[in-house]
Order: sequence, then C-alpha cells, then structure tokens
Amino acid sequence: MNTWEKAAFYAVFNHLALPARLPSKQDANPSQVGEDILDRLLRATRVMTETVGNPCSSAYQVLLRSLEACKKVNKGGKLDTTSLLAAFRTLEGDDVLILHIMEQNTGLLVRRQNRSVFFFQGP
Repeated sequence: MNTWEKAAFYAVFNHLALPARLPSKQDANPSQVGEDILDRLLRATRVMTETVGNPCSSAYQVLLRSLEACKKVNKGGKLDTTSLLAAFRTLEGDDVLILHIMEQNTGLLVRRQNRSVFFFQGP
C-alpha cells in the first residue's frame, strides 16, 4: 500500500470507526472520503445481493438501488440538478433517495409511499 492509499484508508476508517485519538483537522478532501465510503458500501451490498439463498436479497436490492442513486446525485460532493430530477422521477417502491447537503453538514432522506413523498432530515 503506497502512502496515498494508506492515507485514504485511514481517512475512511476514521469516519467509520471512532479512533482512539480524534483527528486534529478536517480531511483534505471530504468529498473523496465520502465517495470511498459509498464505494465500500456498494461493494458490500452487491455481495449480499448476489448471495444465493439470502432471504433478505430483495431488501439488499432496494439498498443497492438507493446507494447507486446516492452516488449519481451526490457526485463530487455536490448535488447535481439533472441527476436529482432523474432520481426523483425513478423513485419507486421502498427506494430511498439519500442526499448530502455539505454546506449544512446534514443528510436528507427522501422516500415515496403511494403518491406521497416523505422527507427525513438528519442532524
């Protein structure tokens, strides 16, 4: 593992697990850390979706669609209007649209139920 890969690995790890010592400064590229975390979640979800005989495979398929939409909409750490509108049009069933509003350091979950749309805001 080269120096850049090692630094990227530790940056991702520090966001997923509470380290013994908290970082003393903000990440150099927070959008890249977010994309790395999302890529790891996508890989893990694909494995679980493709596991033969998994009784939860339909739930993992919903999660996979939601994470893929999240990656398209939040690309580069910014919300993309074109992708966002496309994601709203294709939001179906149990899918959840995951939005990260970096300026407010918050998340927004959008879910459609029947003909209504529900919004849930995180801290």
